[in-house]
Amino acid sequence: QTNQPAQSGEQPDPQQMMEHVSQEIEALKQKIGKNPKDIEALVALGNMYFDANMPPQAIEYYTRATELQPDNSNIWTDLGTMHRHNGDPDRAVECYQKAVKADPKNKNAWFNLGIVYKFDKNETKKALEAWKTFLNLISPDDPHYQSLKEEVAKLEAQTK
Repeated sequence: QTNQPAQSGEQPDPQQMMEHVSQEIEALKQKIGKNPKDIEALVALGNMYFDANMPPQAIEYYTRATELQPDNSNIWTDLGTMHRHNGDPDRAVECYQKAVKADPKNKNAWFNLGIVYKFDKNETKKALEAWKTFLNLISPDDPHYQSLKEEVAKLEAQTK
């Protein structure tokens, strides 16, 4: 095979992609080394580790970001998701609660809070509260609306 650029439709070389990601991570770490309060670099690094499904590393950088921006609901939501993926649903709940306290309209935080309550903590009533809030925040034409509304109705019937 020749060293020509990939044509559209061809898959990029995985090794080249990994090298590129490693270079990006290194560059972000250097930025943070020069300025430990670089919130954008901390979040970007947390996001890269999130996307790579590396919860402990993502948690480290998101935690540092929340220390700098304690009212940033989106960072709390991502941090909660990483705690859940890391097997710590209690910490996930704490993070999602901080997210919705910072922004009561953060629908992702409400949705994820319901997920953790229902599937990790088996607290159906709390899951229902979170999901009802989520449903009030989204449009009925949202792709998740109908299926979640049906799930909520089913859970309400079971808890009566």
